[in-house]
Amino acid sequence: MIYDNMLAMAAQVPITSGLRQGEEFTPYAAVVDRIGRLAVGFMECGIERGDPVALLLPNSPDLFITSHALYAIGAIAMPLAETATRSELAALARKTGPKAVVSTPGLAVAAETLIADAAPGIPLYPANALPEGRATAPLPDLPGDTTALYLFSSGSTGLPKVVPHTHAELLADGERARTAWDIQPDDIVLNILPGNFSMGFLMGTAYAVAGGATTLYWSDRMPLALSRRKLLDTMVRERVTFMGAVPAMYEIITGQAGSFDLGLRMAVSGGAAPKRPVFEAVRERLGVPLRQSYGSTEASMVAHNDSADPDSSWASVGKPAGDARVRIVPFDTEFGPSVGEMEIRSSSLMRGYLNDDVANAEAFDEGWFRTGDLASLDDEGRIFIRGRSKLLIEVSGYKVDPIEVEETLMTLPAVAEAAVAGLPDGRNGNRLIAFVVKAADVSAEELIRYAQKRLSVQKVPTEVAFIDALPRSSAGKVLRGRLRGLQAG
Repeated sequence: MIYDNMLAMAAQVPITSGLRQGEEFTPYAAVVDRIGRLAVGFMECGIERGDPVALLLPNSPDLFITSHALYAIGAIAMPLAETATRSELAALARKTGPKAVVSTPGLAVAAETLIADAAPGIPLYPANALPEGRATAPLPDLPGDTTALYLFSSGSTGLPKVVPHTHAELLADGERARTAWDIQPDDIVLNILPGNFSMGFLMGTAYAVAGGATTLYWSDRMPLALSRRKLLDTMVRERVTFMGAVPAMYEIITGQAGSFDLGLRMAVSGGAAPKRPVFEAVRERLGVPLRQSYGSTEASMVAHNDSADPDSSWASVGKPAGDARVRIVPFDTEFGPSVGEMEIRSSSLMRGYLNDDVANAEAFDEGWFRTGDLASLDDEGRIFIRGRSKLLIEVSGYKVDPIEVEETLMTLPAVAEAAVAGLPDGRNGNRLIAFVVKAADVSAEELIRYAQKRLSVQKVPTEVAFIDALPRSSAGKVLRGRLRGLQAG
């Protein structure tokens, strides 16, 4: 179904639209031809409809083409984080049962370890030597409810959950984003986000292509703080018109000295709420107001701030886009009765987490998805996010589950108990601090090193406070609201 849309799009857009990375450009006509040959190659290698395939690939044309080739045969693309630890990769593989792994050469060792740990015997395909078949071989006719994608979402009760999305959901999401952002074939869409991040994956594989626009992938492997001038020079040279990023990235980019003749028409922010200074810096340095959009791994793109007065509404994520709907459900908060938990519905909302009846029962309210975000609506129906009803902590645009971090720390025998909280950080939204009750002598440095070996970088606490006991209610529940006021013991 997605492949049929790709074929129709490629036949209509100009030859100047396609995928670009560095000096290499591939027009969509050549992209769909490669997708077709690779899809047949996967089938000839035994990949079938419903088979998950783990992708250890950076956000790039390789990720786009491989994912779409899997879509074309009804298989399931499963992008994994390049920075994930061995234990994280194994845990995700055990949840999903991948039938193959595709890896860039630089991540081949991680791919081999994933296979050895969680999926013995499955094949590993190098991204630079993928199987290609005959382009004329027939591909299956797929209904819209065919599962196309597995993403991963942290919840408030444990390890990441598997979020399936169907062909129909991805197409609906792409159309909603294309319409809200008015993406056209002459747009150059910059993608600097990681490919396992929902916004990054969809920006790189669905949103630009929905409008027939060109996607420009940022390929520099240096930290953004060290490559931002090169990035801005590239944006000038390639005449980038649209970009999406998290606030921390915008803060870094706008900190670059000098002037740049940019051609941006829109800069979109997601993943976390930007601070007013970031909004001002983007307008001053990049020449456009920073527009917030709202989405989630479970529902993809939901809302966009297209206000005619972006200055007065800068803190809003805008109104629901397309067929997305929101409602505010009463919730006991410090903000008063106008603020409640936001629930959403849309044509791109997942049907439920994979094999997780308990999480699904908690996540849905008569068909409405409980976002866990506390929000209010103004008189014009614009959404303002006020906080979280769930435990997730925003760190650099990622949602970190403190329970996952706590459980990891408590696998160390020297840790009797642990609780993790977020402390406000001007750049990253929050930084993590772990409150630890010792069972044996251990240092903060040892705990942090232990976490670094087992958790992605955004999940590693930056501070450790040793305390005598965690604050608890009479029912034994950890009083997380009191953690920030605790002092190290």
